[in-house]
Amino acid sequence: MKTAFIILTHRNPTQLERLLKKLAHPGIDCYVHIDAKCDMAEWEPVLSLPQTYTVQPRTDIKWAGYSMVEATLHCMEAVRNSGIKYSYVTMTSGQDYVIKPANEIYEFLTKPSDLQYIGLISDAELQPMLSKTNDYHLVEYNFPGKFRLAQLFTKLMPARKPPLGMRLYSGSQWWTLSLDCMNYLLDQIREHPAISRFFKFTWGPDEFIFQTLLMNSPYREAVTGYDLHYIDWSAGKEHPKNLGADDIDKMMASPLLLARKFDINKDPDVLDLIDARLQ
Repeated sequence: MKTAFIILTHRNPTQLERLLKKLAHPGIDCYVHIDAKCDMAEWEPVLSLPQTYTVQPRTDIKWAGYSMVEATLHCMEAVRNSGIKYSYVTMTSGQDYVIKPANEIYEFLTKPSDLQYIGLISDAELQPMLSKTNDYHLVEYNFPGKFRLAQLFTKLMPARKPPLGMRLYSGSQWWTLSLDCMNYLLDQIREHPAISRFFKFTWGPDEFIFQTLLMNSPYREAVTGYDLHYIDWSAGKEHPKNLGADDIDKMMASPLLLARKFDINKDPDVLDLIDARLQ
């Protein structure tokens, strides 16, 4: 039995290399999507590591745009097209890092389980965010006046309604799903164009689309409501805290498998400290 990691990245090839080497295990495969804005020549040495597969086509990812979902779908398709019967597939980023040894990660992700690890926020937390789905957003476009045009669309067009009569759910874009569950999501999106049409005009659709599909599916009861990443949102900002040396004790005490997020340009020693704890 094997398990797979999907890794989206756009910066710091050296940091990605460290993550891939920490995930090195006969039972772990990594599918890496490099943002189309990147020069592939800088990444080729890293992508030549064993059990590392480069995902094509590459997507030009725009933050909070549907292109993030498209890149994820390309990764999911690469996993499916491999023909390998993975136990779980984990969605992560090149700015994340392991906080458990590879053998423990492998053992956890290959033990029999029906659970689907994906974050969910409460209805109360969702309410202030509904303008992200109720209004039109033209994140993928770049032209003068696009924000005013989006406001005009929202005012004049019929009210936006979730596709296929679904109820909306939201949470983190990171997840660990069984292969059959991942394939279910992929099939739903590919077979029902209304899903993509709706989420293409949503702000941050990667934090809505998979939760919405799963919570309106037969997998609903298996959803844990949390993913397997340690993330510090204590600052109350739109982005999580960049983890550093002062976070080591908390993150290493966590039962979770990965931590997010790190920037070796800002704190070059933190990954060394984690490695020392994992020995």
